Amino acid sequence: MMTAVRFCCFALLLTGLCGCPQYRDPRVPNPIEPMVEPDLGREYLVYTPSTYDPARSWPLIVVCHGTRPWDTPLRQIRDWVKLAEVKGFVVVAPSLKGTKGDFPPPAEKQIKRQREDEETILAMVRHVQGSHNISRDRIFLAGWSAGNYAVLYTGLKHPELFRALAVLQGNFDSVYLSEVAGCIDPYQPIFVLYGSIDILTGKQGKHCVKWLREHHAAITPEETGGTHKGHPTKAYEFFSRVIRKVPWLRIRAFLADSGDPMSVQFKTHASFELRAYRWDFGDGESSPVATPLHTYAKPGDYTVTLTVETESGRRVRRVIALTVPQKQPHQGI
Repeated sequence: MMTAVRFCCFALLLTGLCGCPQYRDPRVPNPIEPMVEPDLGREYLVYTPSTYDPARSWPLIVVCHGTRPWDTPLRQIRDWVKLAEVKGFVVVAPSLKGTKGDFPPPAEKQIKRQREDEETILAMVRHVQGSHNISRDRIFLAGWSAGNYAVLYTGLKHPELFRALAVLQGNFDSVYLSEVAGCIDPYQPIFVLYGSIDILTGKQGKHCVKWLREHHAAITPEETGGTHKGHPTKAYEFFSRVIRKVPWLRIRAFLADSGDPMSVQFKTHASFELRAYRWDFGDGESSPVATPLHTYAKPGDYTVTLTVETESGRRVRRVIALTVPQKQPHQGI
């Protein structure tokens, strides 16, 4: 296996000369392809199943590696490629800076690295969406060991993008999440797997569960008796259950085209067909239309509730907090 330094240099060299090199894995028919995201120049690996058909949309799982040299993007994605080939999803592994579990840096420096990793992950997802037909409501983020730093920092900040998160025997320190504690979406499912005999991250996993519960996250914890190792199958099974059982419904609230800061345009994105709507805007007014435009009479903080009905008659409810007047052109998704 190449070291991280050799991998980066070799990928950049061949990208300039003859395109990206390809890494073979004997368990799957297609190569693991090194890519360079063009806007920021960030590197990542991608595996596309041999059954990939651009005519239909595909799930995307982003996997975050742990501490180098014990874990790398290549090692991490190799844990997932067989599953991706059999189950049918695209898997990508970015090269990250803030996933260091041994002797982690001070909080300020670590958070700076996590911001850079956030930029990397978001840019990579955009790049993959440009080259693959990716389902908007089936994008997931998973990480093993110190990869948890990237999963929680980026995933909790972007519930509009990542339908669910998976933390697999991950490192945890709440100090590194000071910027995202207020961003937690109670409708974003989070799977936390921690080891009862994992001397490296077992206690940290329990602290992670406790912190997420205190912040009202939709958490599914699981304790395993295994040692410190990856569990891609458990993460995939969790994501599959989310797709089957947890409806994805996102509300977008943004400044209306009129420019009136008291007027808010509402839109939705969902993983299912919507048949009926009821919007309660938090000021005593309501609407049955799909994309209402509502003008508030007074500035303030409002709780907006949307109740929708599916074709099968099931009701799904979502609640968001909204501050009026709107200071930004977009909020939410």
